[in-house]
Amino acid sequence: MMPVVILCGGLSTRLYPSTMDKPKSMIEILGKPFIDHQLTLLQKNDIKEVILCIGRFGEQIKNYVGNGEKWNISVKYSDDGGRLLGTGGALLNAYMILPDEFILMYGDSYLDFDYTKAIKRFYYSKQPLLISIFPVKLLKIPCYGNIYEIYGMIVDYNKNADFPYVDYGFTIMKKEVLSKFFIPLPVDIIPLDLSIIYKDAIRNGIVSCYVPPKVFYEIGSPEGLTLATEYIRSKI
Repeated sequence: MMPVVILCGGLSTRLYPSTMDKPKSMIEILGKPFIDHQLTLLQKNDIKEVILCIGRFGEQIKNYVGNGEKWNISVKYSDDGGRLLGTGGALLNAYMILPDEFILMYGDSYLDFDYTKAIKRFYYSKQPLLISIFPVKLLKIPCYGNIYEIYGMIVDYNKNADFPYVDYGFTIMKKEVLSKFFIPLPVDIIPLDLSIIYKDAIRNGIVSCYVPPKVFYEIGSPEGLTLATEYIRSKI
């Protein structure tokens, strides 16, 4: 199974005051930090390697997860060093330890579906980037769609739009997609949103997509946290 990279940085302001002294990944759900539930789910999907991109309060995640032995997963870390690098910047910060291809997730997502089907789609498409998407109309929390898809190819990614699909938070990527954004010099990483990388790939026609069969859960908002907690409770 492919390695997984999880973006665990950010300020998580929508969850204040709960995240004023801890990262989202350490918010307690049913007696355990969310990162515990997330890694347990990855373990069930036969994931053996994980890279955690940590930021503010990242030491709390490190102290809890350690080397991942509890989940039989090898865990490595890329630390933003307290800087706000953005989702794309955090990924570039980990560039030197990224595998040639990997699954990318967010630190507030609980994605309970069969990952092997998305991976098969990735290889079948022969494109270096696959973004999983989900119909906005089927979500349990209202939101604006940021993705436009035609015949299995993503043709637009816009956070300010109202498109039929939304980013599911499960991306499969070849490291080569990032190469044009990475400067192999000892200089500071410039803050960069992941959407910039996606848009560049879309312009070059190298992005395919996959629609998972299940709705995703996330803890990035109070409403999302409530739904995620209810779902995780139903699985225990």
